[in-house]
Amino acid sequence: MKKNADVRIALDITKEWELCNEDSTVVTGVIVVNKAFLEKNPENVKAFLAEFEASAAFAASNVDETAEILEHFDIFPAAIGKTAIPYCNIKCMTGDAMKSAMEKYLQVLFEQNPAAVGGKMPSDDFYYFAK
Repeated sequence: MKKNADVRIALDITKEWELCNEDSTVVTGVIVVNKAFLEKNPENVKAFLAEFEASAAFAASNVDETAEILEHFDIFPAAIGKTAIPYCNIKCMTGDAMKSAMEKYLQVLFEQNPAAVGGKMPSDDFYYFAK
């Protein structure tokens, strides 16, 4: 948008999704871990998730600093980050909130095309709950 004045935000995907899908939200990023790795490294996974949650909270509430970090690591220019981050809906969901959001999101995809979620809805052991 910064490079092309003809480009505009036509709609907020999250808002539109939530209007059409009661008690659901768009889930665009997830963390996946191999079950064998999880079983061998439960404390490392728990520590990673804690760091991830802190990172997501930091990014959402410290936009300017996060944008500078993105530029430092050559991900994209800080000016772009400062504009884009507020629209990214960055948050970390765990536990029951995560499971509920994922189930509802996957259910919508499943109803449209079962192949989109592997032909069947995942069972309860698909979800990880830190102990």
